[in-house]
Amino acid sequence: MPSNSAETSQRQLGTNLLKRGMAEQLKGGVIMDVVTATQAKIAEDAGAVAVMALERVPADIRAQGGVARMSDPEMI
Repeated sequence: MPSNSAETSQRQLGTNLLKRGMAEQLKGGVIMDVVTATQAKIAEDAGAVAVMALERVPADIRAQGGVARMSDPEMI
């Protein structure tokens, strides 16, 4: 926690620059990582321009020290 008012006035959360930058990055659409067909449908309905079907979410794979691989094409 800041110790004085000068430090408090310097800290800004959710600034206009941050919000505009995020919108700029996402304006072309997003590619979502999905594990199930249901997740793929939800992502597409929400506006995803593409989905990547994986065996597991990449964050979980990396946490376990593994390498992301493509799902079985039969699943897709």
